[in-house]
Amino acid sequence: MMLTCSTNPITVHSWFPDTANKEFISLQAAIEYAAEHVDELPAIEILIRTGARRYVIIWGDQLAALITRVCVLHRGKASQGH
Repeated sequence: MMLTCSTNPITVHSWFPDTANKEFISLQAAIEYAAEHVDELPAIEILIRTGARRYVIIWGDQLAALITRVCVLHRGKASQGH
């Protein structure tokens, strides 16, 4: 799975006040940041800008599945020395 850079910022938004919202240019980086806060997953969403005031929102089970997939791929590459 290739999660390349985007021309539009990707925002990880948390409804918890103690977790900072952050912008990324890579979906993979956004998912990895969300994974750092997996204990707060019900309050986290990823917003991908697709135009003026338009977003694709990834949250809930879909976000949990992406976190699992990215983390498994990351561990696999690390064990191969990448």
